[in-house]
Amino acid sequence: MYLAVQGPAPLSADILGQLAQALGAGLPRRDSDCMATFPLGPGAGPKDVLHAACQRLGLDSAILAPPRRLSDFKLLVFDMDSTLIDVECIDELADLVGKKREVAALTGQAMQSGKVDYDASLRLRTRLLAGLAVERFARLYDERVHFSPGARALVDAARRAGLRTAIVSGGFDYFAGRVRQALGIDAAYCNRLAVRDGRLTGELEGELINAEAKARRVARLCQEMGVPTRDAIVVGDGANDLGMMALAGLAVGFRPKPVLRASLDVVLDHLGLDALLNVVRPG
Repeated sequence: MYLAVQGPAPLSADILGQLAQALGAGLPRRDSDCMATFPLGPGAGPKDVLHAACQRLGLDSAILAPPRRLSDFKLLVFDMDSTLIDVECIDELADLVGKKREVAALTGQAMQSGKVDYDASLRLRTRLLAGLAVERFARLYDERVHFSPGARALVDAARRAGLRTAIVSGGFDYFAGRVRQALGIDAAYCNRLAVRDGRLTGELEGELINAEAKARRVARLCQEMGVPTRDAIVVGDGANDLGMMALAGLAVGFRPKPVLRASLDVVLDHLGLDALLNVVRPG
């Protein structure tokens, strides 16, 4: 097992020495100016403690064993809101009806803790959107939705390496469809907002995509592809990603909430999504 660390600036000998002391490890192998690798013994400690030691020094971290290349995987799954894109779409929709503060508070509770009744919280939030005209979605997307740093580069690299890509999100169909098309992602599975006469009814249609539904979808995608779930990489940020991450061969947190950190193989707190390519190299 080893710990790979990387940062936005060259890693100084002082930073690496501090981390070696915190880990109780020897000096690392330098992979590049901005990346180094520490060997980890059996008593290295839990993942969240190791990630936290790196975070305190401004470093992103990956705990891996054995090393795998990107092409060793077959599926790359993304959460959407606050992962592939830099906003929570439900909060931005709520802003259009003057309820962003209320909805954002509920969203934060749902993402920060697995103890919140996610289904009830989501239905409460969507009901606050009742009456919103769907024609306003396009402008909101164009003005407020931006891809997270490195999103396009990671998706493109996965495609070249032969991976299938998918969005599995508790977000909404209109936005997932736009993101999927823009990035060239193979499939998207998300919540569907009910519409009547061009306006939101406040309800959802079909299966509610919660943590359990996300995990089932990842398992089904792998089954359809004829591969084990350990051949999937899952990237997310919040509590409702825990189930699908538990199935994956590589669980990646992008600006992850604390509830996720004990389950993560890779934490990207500072760099873009494409920094994953320094950990699971494309070639």
